[in-house]
Amino acid sequence: MSQNKQPDPLLSTLPELLLALVEDQLSNNESSGDGELRDYFIGCGLSREQAERALEYRSAYMHMHLGAATPIRAGAAIRFNPASGDFDLI
Repeated sequence: MSQNKQPDPLLSTLPELLLALVEDQLSNNESSGDGELRDYFIGCGLSREQAERALEYRSAYMHMHLGAATPIRAGAAIRFNPASGDFDLI
């Protein structure tokens, strides 16, 4: 991801609790397939377009991020690098 990216306009404006749920599922739900996760997001109140956009970020959320510096909220993210023990800007 480029440092010049902006927050995702379709997802970053979701209500805080809903965005936190989306990011939690993207970070932690390894057992559900994309279809199941999409349906879950829609059931929680996302539109189909928002749910499908969220799934595009799934691989970017496989690492721990620092605070609100996440791919959806900030465009770029600060994530933990277990090899170095530091946080990297991605």
